[in-house]
Amino acid sequence: MRIAILGAPGCGKGTQAKLLSASYRVPQISTGDLLRDAVSTDPEENAEVKALLDKGKLVPDELVLQVLERRLARRDTKRGFILDGVPRSIPQAQALDALLGMLGRSLQIALFLEVDEGTLLKRILSRLSCPKCEQIYNSESNPPSKPGFCDQCGAALEKRSDDRRETFKVRLEQYRENTQPLINYYRAQHKLRTVKNDAESARDLHKSICTLIDLEIRPLEIDELYFAGNGDEDENIIAGGRVTQSPGTAEPSAPSAPSEPKPEPATQPASEPKPAAKPIPKPAP
Repeated sequence: MRIAILGAPGCGKGTQAKLLSASYRVPQISTGDLLRDAVSTDPEENAEVKALLDKGKLVPDELVLQVLERRLARRDTKRGFILDGVPRSIPQAQALDALLGMLGRSLQIALFLEVDEGTLLKRILSRLSCPKCEQIYNSESNPPSKPGFCDQCGAALEKRSDDRRETFKVRLEQYRENTQPLINYYRAQHKLRTVKNDAESARDLHKSICTLIDLEIRPLEIDELYFAGNGDEDENIIAGGRVTQSPGTAEPSAPSAPSEPKPEPATQPASEPKPAAKPIPKPAP
């Protein structure tokens, strides 16, 4: 399974990447996390990267692809991976295609999470993250059980330096200019799949995404599939079709009354074999 998650800042890429990683047991690879780790490990060497991240600007492609190549070389990526935050431009996508092609593991799905801009700003301003295990929370839609502390490791939650209103505007402008064109890029490759992130919770959205992935990678596990053009307009359109029921979500039907056993047919006596037909004599010449 090789998936890249696309979308504007605050659309839920990181949250969904972590959920997919747990569900399908493949690593989440976040270039943002990789770059932040590099900054925390060696602040002086990566001072320029830190300045770009704090301002919400894009890090040069050369550096992004360098850390990504090192991460993809690790053994845990052989079964697949979830890319979060890369590619962010057409040149990055082309370089990524070349890198994955060289590794013999081309991208299977480019998953685009669609969210309106008003919702994006609201999510960014209420987002919290754990500096220790990198778990992501939202004070409104996905709050921790104990306010201010991570459910996973108990560390105090923080706001990222790039989760400010001014930084968000810069990041959104960068997204419109560089990342949005990727939608047409992957559509031309027939790899683009779009999911509207208007679910009430991250778990609800995760179920829809899993249905999409199962349709693409394990189509025989889908209960019902109707081609686009059939059914109601509010059904989920996925990969040219409509999924009307996610796997395992069908309501159990009431148990039917046990049917009476049918009587076995009476045994007929074996009939005597018919005599072989006599050959038809040939007419005399």
